[in-house]
Amino acid sequence: MLASNTNKTKERQIARQSVLKSCWSAAAVAALLVSHAPVDAQTLSELIAGAKIESEMSFVAGPTTFGGRQAFAELQAAFNKKFSLNARLNLTAGPSMPAMAARIITEAKAGRKSSTDIHLGPPATHAELHNGRLLERVNYSRIFPWVTKEMEILPGDTVLVYTSLQGILYNSNLLPRDKAPKTYEDLVDPRLSRSWEGKMAIPPYSSWLVELSLLWGEKKVLDYLHKLLPLSAGQVRYGEIEERVSSGEFLVMANSGSAVEGMWEWQAKGAPLVGVTASDPVLTSYFQLGVPKNSAHPNLAKLFVAFMASPEAQRIVDKYEKRSSHLVEGTRMAKYVKENRLKLQSASDLIASFHEGKGLEFRAELTNMLKP
Repeated sequence: MLASNTNKTKERQIARQSVLKSCWSAAAVAALLVSHAPVDAQTLSELIAGAKIESEMSFVAGPTTFGGRQAFAELQAAFNKKFSLNARLNLTAGPSMPAMAARIITEAKAGRKSSTDIHLGPPATHAELHNGRLLERVNYSRIFPWVTKEMEILPGDTVLVYTSLQGILYNSNLLPRDKAPKTYEDLVDPRLSRSWEGKMAIPPYSSWLVELSLLWGEKKVLDYLHKLLPLSAGQVRYGEIEERVSSGEFLVMANSGSAVEGMWEWQAKGAPLVGVTASDPVLTSYFQLGVPKNSAHPNLAKLFVAFMASPEAQRIVDKYEKRSSHLVEGTRMAKYVKENRLKLQSASDLIASFHEGKGLEFRAELTNMLKP
């Protein structure tokens, strides 16, 4: 009887801790998403009138963003047609997304105009800009009929442009489907891992493991990494791994930031590359656009942010990059998520983790473990 009562007490304590944790997470998200400033009350006609005066917009990002210059030329034509403009959209090659966010912060502190009129990035970089009150507040879902509230990942600040599904990559010519890993746990399963031991690449980043810890907990992820590292043949960056797995240099990639989109792109070239969403819910990167408060061309920028969530823009980006938003009906990603009945990692959970600033020591520990 005593043991039974003790167990019940423990169960109540665990349940209470779970509720408190959920409430704290919800409070953290609410704190992050609360408006720092009034939402811009501009109308669509006012934005278009202002955009005609500005005439051009600057976007500093990776050179292949949205498919590169050729795709950007098509986006410019479709953008001008949609809003009856004759604007020039300039894509300038720049640093990584976190480095670009840091530049925006530095320029704002110095009282200078932002070198980019829009910023593309995942929740981490936009949460940083939001916390610094450095993004224009716009009621996108009210102004633009094709933008839904759900697309505003940070309401009033950002709009989702494309959804990247993380997961495992493998060479289907060298690894039969019945022997291929289907989950992250499979990668370290002794009954399966002999097939790719010494032939598996791992990413040099800790971010995917931090995101995995939101599902598993930190201890399980640390134990997992201890088992994963001895099986690795080396570290390879995202964007380089697809070709190296397709060529057979590596049999498996433990995690790709865009496993599904990478599979689509390389299979279209005839490559034997398969992407596997390896967790439930799926590790998901939500890439959003926002307008810095110190933007030199804010009207054009706001129009462009909303435009990138339109079916027209989504078709162009998918044509060149095989990327799209799961929230825009009819896109390749929306169909894939629906047909495979995938549950995606919550954007609000990701945002809360960045806002709370938790796990910094954990991230540092992972980074040290990943050092060659």
